[in-house]
Amino acid sequence: MIYFPYFRGRQYDLQALKALAEQQILPANIIPIIEPVRDIRGLPQTISAFINHDHPVVVIANPTVSDYALTQQKLYDWQAYRDSPQLIVGHVLTPTLIPTEILATPDQTTLLIARQYDELKVAQAAGWLTHPDYVLVPPEARIRQLLTRPTISLFDHAWVPEHDRSYADITDGFFSNDWQLAELNGYAGFSDYTIGGSHYSEHGYPAKAVTLHLTYFRGDQLRIHRFVSTDRTDFRHPKEKFFQAVAQLAEWLPQQPVATRTPAAEQLAAYHDQHHFPGLGVVKRLSLEHHLQLMAAYFKIHFPTQK
Repeated sequence: MIYFPYFRGRQYDLQALKALAEQQILPANIIPIIEPVRDIRGLPQTISAFINHDHPVVVIANPTVSDYALTQQKLYDWQAYRDSPQLIVGHVLTPTLIPTEILATPDQTTLLIARQYDELKVAQAAGWLTHPDYVLVPPEARIRQLLTRPTISLFDHAWVPEHDRSYADITDGFFSNDWQLAELNGYAGFSDYTIGGSHYSEHGYPAKAVTLHLTYFRGDQLRIHRFVSTDRTDFRHPKEKFFQAVAQLAEWLPQQPVATRTPAAEQLAAYHDQHHFPGLGVVKRLSLEHHLQLMAAYFKIHFPTQK
């Protein structure tokens, strides 16, 4: 079983991934995917951290969100690592993708992400899908019927409230059991957009509430708990709202099993006692670190590898 957690290359995403690479806690069958979205120093630094610690990582060669792909001269290019055996080159199947770009070479591992049935059908008919080592597809019955080779299911589990709703409406709920569905439906593994979701906004958007998201296991079911500030009337005072949310987390976390009390979760809870606001970027980074620390521990028990 392989897990491909999918990240946009925002600064806090890259910081979380770099920290995890340096902690060396990820098993070999958890392989992060990075879709570059900004030309920042953290991108090659993060890739270098994975390569230096002998852990595979995927980088999307033709990112489809943001204007990163349109930047001709990159200040912080990742291409210098392209020949590393630990680097998996990923491509998103689009109408403009040149077929030769997804043809695997003997010494390079490749991955293809196909989100549309019609594009998959064309690629299948043209014989392109025999070349990538991994193919990520939506978990749809018609796609399973179309493809005969083992694939990876890709699904977005993140819930984003719309209109007049907020995370306070659903503070706790089911998140995923994709590994069980993968085995049931014959997938070789699964992929998701973790707690961040697939939606990408170049500049983000303000929220009236500060919400901390923590995944946790109840048996073999992955759930998510949301700690939402009580003040949700306007867009001001994020520091005070953070303290409202983290106070709930600090009360909840000690009651959870040891597996849920990851180093990242403990660090978040410690901000309550320290009465320290680290900034929302750090909060997002630690929430992502927690998710992968949690998944790493689960995989080491249920899907062990040699690493």
